[in-house]
Amino acid sequence: MKFDAFAIGQEFHTEPVMITKEDIIAFGEKYDPQYFHINEQAAANSLFGSLIASGFHTLAVVWSEWIKMDILSEDCLGGVGADEIRWKKPVRANDWLTGRFTVAAKKKDSNGKRGLLTLEVIIKNQRDEEVLTCSTNVFVQA
Repeated sequence: MKFDAFAIGQEFHTEPVMITKEDIIAFGEKYDPQYFHINEQAAANSLFGSLIASGFHTLAVVWSEWIKMDILSEDCLGGVGADEIRWKKPVRANDWLTGRFTVAAKKKDSNGKRGLLTLEVIIKNQRDEEVLTCSTNVFVQA
């Protein structure tokens, strides 16, 4: 989708995706080996009371669903970064996650060949609770 086709306030919703206990442990062991992501017994005695998914795992799972929607496709010129990532509630085994990506801002480059989109991301669980929020900036072909 070209830059000019996006509108401020436009929303995109990902399909629900479930995070399993096995997913949590595998991601944790490889990328975020804190005890409450990888050790069920230790996690049970933690502040969280059970295994929880890494916040980066939560973002990665929903980000994958966003990319699969193929909205940006080959018009995506690359991301600039993510800002204000907030882990608002723990994600537990068998939680279902959905993402809402909202066009919050857009600015075309002076050369007119590309634009910068700011997307506000809200990830919710099956109980409609916000579990993660952030914003991301991406260059898109005009």
